[in-house]
Amino acid sequence: MDFNDLHVHTKELEFIKSFLPFVMQSFEDGAVFFATNLTEVTYKHVENFDFPGLDVGSHFSNSGLAAKIIQASRSTVFEIPREVYGKRVYAIGGPVWNDTDSEVIGAWAIGSPREHKIVKAFDTFAPVLVDMLPEGGFLCVADQGKYVKRQRSKKFDIPTIQLNNSIRDGSCVMESQKLKKIVSEEFDESEFGIPVLITGAPLYDEKGNVVGSFNLGIPRKLAKDLKAVADSLDQGLTGVSASIQQITSASNDVSNSQSNLHEEIGKVKGQLDNINNVMRFIKEIADETNMLGLNAAIEAARVGEAGRGFSVVAGEIRKLSEESKKTVAQIKELTQQIEVSINTTAAASQSTLAVTEETSAAVQEVNAPIEEMTSLANQLSETAANL
Repeated sequence: MDFNDLHVHTKELEFIKSFLPFVMQSFEDGAVFFATNLTEVTYKHVENFDFPGLDVGSHFSNSGLAAKIIQASRSTVFEIPREVYGKRVYAIGGPVWNDTDSEVIGAWAIGSPREHKIVKAFDTFAPVLVDMLPEGGFLCVADQGKYVKRQRSKKFDIPTIQLNNSIRDGSCVMESQKLKKIVSEEFDESEFGIPVLITGAPLYDEKGNVVGSFNLGIPRKLAKDLKAVADSLDQGLTGVSASIQQITSASNDVSNSQSNLHEEIGKVKGQLDNINNVMRFIKEIADETNMLGLNAAIEAARVGEAGRGFSVVAGEIRKLSEESKKTVAQIKELTQQIEVSINTTAAASQSTLAVTEETSAAVQEVNAPIEEMTSLANQLSETAANL
């Protein structure tokens, strides 16, 4: 049967009154039932909720629920806004007919509040939740026009949001209801003295209609400070990393130069060995020349007066040979000294090369954790932004 076809007569109304106490106990948020004649309330039963002003024997308003039912002469569902009774109320009502169904002689209605579960539980969880936040927080609930619940923490409050204040147009509270999604709004220090993030989430009734929003405001000073630390750390590490890169590059250049120097010293040592070989060859020539000069002097003595000039030449040859041998000895002594110096330089070069290579490797090892710290600083900055 269609609800609009329901006809309640006086006898059915009396039957309804008999089991109302049992039925109305099933309403979780309470309920109220009343019946009227054409001018006043004739019956009323209350379970934890009431329609103020509708008392038995009192006249009902010409614009009230009973009057609307009588004027419509049919069963009707009403959604009464929060402003009327302080809560959203759903009511069902219909006319009371005479026995012949020809005339409406009164009205009946049953109403029950329909508070969202978050609104009902707000006073229980909100005081605990706001003080669990590191910097404190602020919670509030708004219907489609005003704020109906608010809870500040010990550390933080938003004094501009008070009960029954109108919702500011364009705010995240209003936008979350219009857009039917979570909307956030950030404020800098100029608004509340510290950075603040306010987030609104829409609340839906049983039919999926938006009836309000649940809103959270949290200070962002800690996040701002963390981001400042992260930025400072990132800048410092970036500078250190750049310096390390320069040191690494310079160390590599020194290492390459030292390697080239070591290689050149090796070449000089090889040339010195060639000089020693030449010296040995010159000494051998000098020895051979000396021997030839001696033989020439002997032969000149044999031939007597005729070989005297040749004897002078042989003497000069021997003298040249002796000078050559002395010079070779001096050069040999110098080359030995040079060789000692080169060997010392080569050893020092080898040691320096090893140190520069170790330094370069150490710089690379230092650079790796610095890059990791830079990455962590970036992560810290992102974390601060998401707080």
